[in-house]
Amino acid sequence: MIKAIIFDCFDVVLSDGFEAAYAKFGGDSTKDREFLHQLIQDVSSGKIDGSSSIIALRLGITEAEWREANFAGYVINTPLLDYALELKKTYKLAMLSNVGKGGLKRFFDPGFLERYFDPVVESAAIGYAKPEARAYEIVAGMLGVRLDECVFIDDRQEYVDGATAVGMQAVLYKSVSQLRDDINNILEEGDENGK
Repeated sequence: MIKAIIFDCFDVVLSDGFEAAYAKFGGDSTKDREFLHQLIQDVSSGKIDGSSSIIALRLGITEAEWREANFAGYVINTPLLDYALELKKTYKLAMLSNVGKGGLKRFFDPGFLERYFDPVVESAAIGYAKPEARAYEIVAGMLGVRLDECVFIDDRQEYVDGATAVGMQAVLYKSVSQLRDDINNILEEGDENGK
């Protein structure tokens, strides 16, 4: 039986402006894929404190220019959060985001995320980043549920695969309507199987 639903943040709850900002200053996220992936992993696992200064240096701009352009592209997915509130009436909700310590506070007002999710987990704060098994295990433990009682939602296939590898059900996020359909199918299947 499903008892908890765990959401990713970037490109799920919050549209991600990173690639557009990176391209604005001449960056090529496809060509720089390996560099960016490693940088994000280092920040997400808490190995380094942040990426803004490193990206600004690579692009030949100031850190302030990078932050302004990058943050301008982020938009809160209100329809998704409305759906999360519906789910919260029946299920425990959490957020697990690959982000540096304190990184989410740059995007959300104090207390905003806590209206929807309990807990809100930044990967760097726990020392494990998706798709590491411990990241999923820690969040399930915080919720007081087993891994097989969770549905995990993310826009990246590797993170969805990480969740299924530890026994969670998972949904690759594309849109709110697609998510609703996929979650309903999982929940209905669980009811039919008595899980």
